[in-house]
Amino acid sequence: MDYSSLWDVRILLDLFLGGVGIGIFLFLAFGVWGKGEERLPILKAGSIASLVLVGLGALCLVSELGRPFGIMSTVTGFNATSITSWGGMLQMAFLLIDAALCVMLFALKDNVQGSVAFKIVGAVGVGLASLVLVYHGLVLNSVGRGLWADALITPLFMASSLLAGGAAAIAIDRFTGSILPAGTARFLAAASIAVAVLMLAFGFTVAPAGADAVYCYNIMMQQSGMVWWLCALGVGAIAPLALSVIALAKPSVWNTSLVVATAVCAVAGSFALKFVLTSTAQIFIG
Repeated sequence: MDYSSLWDVRILLDLFLGGVGIGIFLFLAFGVWGKGEERLPILKAGSIASLVLVGLGALCLVSELGRPFGIMSTVTGFNATSITSWGGMLQMAFLLIDAALCVMLFALKDNVQGSVAFKIVGAVGVGLASLVLVYHGLVLNSVGRGLWADALITPLFMASSLLAGGAAAIAIDRFTGSILPAGTARFLAAASIAVAVLMLAFGFTVAPAGADAVYCYNIMMQQSGMVWWLCALGVGAIAPLALSVIALAKPSVWNTSLVVATAVCAVAGSFALKFVLTSTAQIFIG
């Protein structure tokens, strides 16, 4: 029985930091309200946050296992059959596009958001961000080791990233001085429900993944059940759902404190979920 770790904490950080960054970017692309100058503060702050988070995650990925020349070998040793190699390239391409958007937002004037160039670069960014989001879900499932063979690994990682990134983007927007519409609370409620449902369904989809997955799930529950149910589900999904429902019922309480509390819960829960699934869930029976 092999209890060795297939990947170290750097891969976890790539999936977590990169996931939050991609979630922020996609939320800004599809969920930003207002027009013209109203959008500018959150677009500027969000694009920088996304660039930094995805950049840090990518740095962790390409320096896998602490290899000093990991960054160079990621480029020169590209493997077309490796999900990890594709993930590194996709993230690098996304970072270039995000950086270009930052330059446009900060350096250019005269309603840059309405320019054809900005829209084209933004559309490319959305496409790359979506591919990176899918990569974050597929990278574990593609290995098929133990519990990673579960079919819900991919949608669970994607939903968790969107919830954490969206909540973080809403918190960032609150600090820019914007007035948050009810739609932000509805998004958080829907995303929280999606994460909660996927987590609850996860245990029921283990059996079709094979005996190894069932055994690993039982070990995971024994070793990290408290983290899974209390932190990942309770703090990361139920708490944001409850807070967003409160905001929907009484919009006047959707203030900075509640928004920040929701974001902290969502981000912490996303980290807990990915920590459990990347570390304790990779036991392999051999």
